[in-house]
Amino acid sequence: MHRKNPISVLVYNTLFPQPAPTDPPSFSAHLSKNLVGEVRIETANFYGSLDTIEARYPGLNYAFAPHRKRLGRFPHHRRLFDAFDRLALTEAEIQGFCRWEGTLWARERYERDEGVKVVDTTGSEIGAWVDRRKGPRPHISVKTDIEVEIEQVPAAPDQARHQRLEHPDVDTQMQDHDAEDSDDAEALGASAAALRDQGANVPMDPEWEQYLKDAQERGELNMDATRQVLRSMAGHFALVTQTPTTAEQPQAFEPPAAPA
Repeated sequence: MHRKNPISVLVYNTLFPQPAPTDPPSFSAHLSKNLVGEVRIETANFYGSLDTIEARYPGLNYAFAPHRKRLGRFPHHRRLFDAFDRLALTEAEIQGFCRWEGTLWARERYERDEGVKVVDTTGSEIGAWVDRRKGPRPHISVKTDIEVEIEQVPAAPDQARHQRLEHPDVDTQMQDHDAEDSDDAEALGASAAALRDQGANVPMDPEWEQYLKDAQERGELNMDATRQVLRSMAGHFALVTQTPTTAEQPQAFEPPAAPA
């Protein structure tokens, strides 16, 4: 691109549109006062020292993004790169303009004059990058539906015993409930036997009737004493089985002791 004024003048006017008395009078003065010092600091920080040829000729490319990023940490270089962008300088214009210490121009001139090649060891310890994204990718199927089946397993004897130890009140309540059911069955059986002994047609509980029969066969039942007890209970049970009036409420029955 053909420009009316030299690039050095365009860059200086962009950096210092209204120069102050403390500003450098030209770009060359700005280069010597500010830019070269920042290049030396960056080179020393990057290589550790200036003892090697590579450090003395780092070959900084002002059109190369990584190099611009390194130098852009310094205030004067950051303003310089902004001026390049505002002027829309091409890469060839930047390479032709940046000809000072530490630049790519300085390294190339040294290599041409000395007939040697400056080896750039930056990143030499990093292996070649392999694109592992190439090639077929393994197909991975993921099952999202989960079926859960719960099987009811009866508790083992040891487990049931452990549950009774942990909840003794539940086991006691169950035993009391069973005892109450047994007492109710005996009371109903005795009441039916007493009423039948008096001639009433009252059905007797089969279990109670079988109990009396078995006890008689074993000789454990005194029939005379049993009949006497049943006669005494017949009137009481007849009174209990009647429908109470609104003024009279039935009384709770306590069965007598079993006959000896």
